[in-house]
Amino acid sequence: MKIKHKHYRAADDRGGDDTMFCPNCGAKVSKADEFCGNCGFNLKTASTQSAATSQSTPTRETVHQTRTEHPQSAPTPAKPSRPTPKWVWITVAVVAVLCIGGYLFGQNYYSRSAQLNRAVTAVKSGSKGVSSYFSTSDPNLKLSDAKIEPLTHYFKSKPAALASFKRQLNNGQTEDERFTYQLSGKAWLFFDKYTIHVKPVYPTATTNRDGAKITVDNKTVATSNSTSYSKQLGPLVPGDYKIASTGTVNGKKMTNSGTYFIDKAGQSVDLALRTISFTVETSPKTVVYVNNEKIGTADSAGELDVSELPWSGNLEVTGKYTSGSSTVTSKPYQVTTDGETVNLEYTGVMSLDDAKEYMDQLWTAVSNVTNSGDESDASDDNDTSLSDYYTDGADNAQYKEMIRMSKGDYNDDDVYSVDYDCDVPSVVPTGKDKFTVTYYLTYTFELEDSTHVQEFSYNADMEKDGSDDYKIIKVTGGQKLRDTHEDD
Repeated sequence: MKIKHKHYRAADDRGGDDTMFCPNCGAKVSKADEFCGNCGFNLKTASTQSAATSQSTPTRETVHQTRTEHPQSAPTPAKPSRPTPKWVWITVAVVAVLCIGGYLFGQNYYSRSAQLNRAVTAVKSGSKGVSSYFSTSDPNLKLSDAKIEPLTHYFKSKPAALASFKRQLNNGQTEDERFTYQLSGKAWLFFDKYTIHVKPVYPTATTNRDGAKITVDNKTVATSNSTSYSKQLGPLVPGDYKIASTGTVNGKKMTNSGTYFIDKAGQSVDLALRTISFTVETSPKTVVYVNNEKIGTADSAGELDVSELPWSGNLEVTGKYTSGSSTVTSKPYQVTTDGETVNLEYTGVMSLDDAKEYMDQLWTAVSNVTNSGDESDASDDNDTSLSDYYTDGADNAQYKEMIRMSKGDYNDDDVYSVDYDCDVPSVVPTGKDKFTVTYYLTYTFELEDSTHVQEFSYNADMEKDGSDDYKIIKVTGGQKLRDTHEDD
């Protein structure tokens, strides 16, 4: 079946009317016209497109049939929206609370002071991972727990030094500028991270023997090749190091070993191999140690001779005295010279020389009462009252005995004068800030036609009080050592 064009009528094959209509404006045109005379539309192009369209455009019946067979679906009505479940809001609220709580916790945990507290605690205990609290800009220093150990070892027995270390870091930097507490990045993107930045040290070890092995914490770091050898050590984190040299002297193996606190730039450690001798003077029966190794016990006079000991640049002598169930350790003494006399003293305990001066002044005060018979004269050359020498002052039983004795000698008609001479052979510690002074007192009585001499041994139990004054608690003994008469 032929389909007529929608816009104009075309002539059939048998001839007929050549009249057409412009598909653009509807004006009458001739089949021979190329353009519409009314609007100028290109009729040739339109004719070609119309023919092509007629070949592909379905018939009205076909379109109708297609529409009948495939009726359009009615639009699906929109479903009503449902409210958000309650559990969703609860979950959102919990997550929000956790996020806020975590942030607030992080602010506290990563605060500057909290991080410093954790770092110092790790240093104090030497715990695993202590190196994570430190940083350095020296490319030669690879930080690890082992590298930090000399620092933790130094602070382990020095709580006051550790407290000072923390206080200085809190201000930003230690006084020696070796450690700086500084910002070093972020933790969990939101919080500032701080570390203790360390500036390492490079000490120099020297020795006077060719072929001597130099070790740091028992690890060989060099072997000398001359009698004036030096070796730079490091980089080292400031702290305690056991540094030694081992070689042969006169055919005998010798070691110069010591523990050194290394904390200064250019610090030198003398590892010369030679021997040294010295004499220790301390309390009788004191056990003497050199660099924590026992070398002997002081005799009854409190002396110990030490001979041909391998010399060390850090030769430290200490003594331990046992009294009852307690043991007291002396102050350390650094030996530097061959033939030196080492006087070991104890914290809170009088030295031997101070004890002698103390007893001389005490008996001067007693002598003044003996000469005048008046208790108001009981004072020494420094105007210190005799009662100040005793705990409880004038109420002390020993003080009362001294006044009674001196007044008795003054009132004895057979005694013209009395001279007191005191010698102190030893001072021994008995506990913290407590000690016993052993003294020999010689009484010389001038009689009418003779001189009576008596010597006694006494033990004065003493203490150092809160005012840093030394006081006598009590006096015991009174053992007679000598009793002679000499005619004038």
